[in-house]
Amino acid sequence: MDKQSVIPAEQRLDSFNIYRTHYKKIQDHEIELGILIPKDLSPGLHPVFVRFHGGGCKVSGTWAYPNWFANWLIPLVHNSNAIVVSPNYRLLPEHNGDDIQEDLADFWTWFKDGGVTKYLSSRAGPYAAIQLDYTRILAGGDSAGGYLAIQSGLTQPRGTLCAIIGCYPMTNYLRRKQEAIFMEEPSPPESIIDSAKEHLKTVETGTIISGAPPRPRNRLSYALSAYGRYTHFFGTGSHLWPISLLDSGAATYIPPTIIIHGDEDKAVSIDDSRLFVKRAAEVVREGEVRLVEIEGVDHGFDMEASEKQEWVRGVVKWVEERWVGRGVI
Repeated sequence: MDKQSVIPAEQRLDSFNIYRTHYKKIQDHEIELGILIPKDLSPGLHPVFVRFHGGGCKVSGTWAYPNWFANWLIPLVHNSNAIVVSPNYRLLPEHNGDDIQEDLADFWTWFKDGGVTKYLSSRAGPYAAIQLDYTRILAGGDSAGGYLAIQSGLTQPRGTLCAIIGCYPMTNYLRRKQEAIFMEEPSPPESIIDSAKEHLKTVETGTIISGAPPRPRNRLSYALSAYGRYTHFFGTGSHLWPISLLDSGAATYIPPTIIIHGDEDKAVSIDDSRLFVKRAAEVVREGEVRLVEIEGVDHGFDMEASEKQEWVRGVVKWVEERWVGRGVI
């Protein structure tokens, strides 16, 4: 594989052997995760990239949607001889922020209890001999996934993570300006939110949604943020957002974290990332939080990025030094 090429989205995961399992079960619903192992990986001890998918700011998405697995991350994983573990989580509007936080905590409990290792060892073949290096764990994601990666760093015990990558992460509740066009179509009206509320009345009690295609749910994501009703569904607790965890004093440590954000992001304001980095410098006694600002780009700008790009080279160097070049601190 040419690790410097831009891989078409539909082929982006072709260099991995992919396994599906689940980390929790609610009634009869299994909340799934993917384990992605490079096809050329040798047996032995390997670092881990825990990747949280984005998608409509927690309204849609699934780990298995390759279009939202950024191209530049593929060579990072291969060059680091790493394993990818990518969990799903419950989604809005059927669920809320507390449900998502519960899933995040349950995932980490399952993971640290050896869930991946137990799954791989139960399967015949070469990957039964794959071992996870728990001193070399990187968490990352884009948008909603970046939010979950940063929440992990703020809520998991020190020593869990080596580093965090947050691409245009949600560090505060979602809000955006109203626009005439959204995703090349007329922007949805506020009434779409009322339709969602009516939909919830018809959802059978106990129904769990932990993965969904982007369309048409992304239109609801726009409406919730543009019309100021995101927190009506997600919740308002100070424990739900990275910025409020810092402001409340609930979090006093974060692993080395790099945030990448475009200065023309219409979905998640770069000002939120700027404020988070500023507050982290004021509140966090130890740790390193860095913001890389990319000029002239919008949300999702990095999906087709190549490792040849200057900003990618800088981010990769920073990550590799703190992930595969050094253990947890």
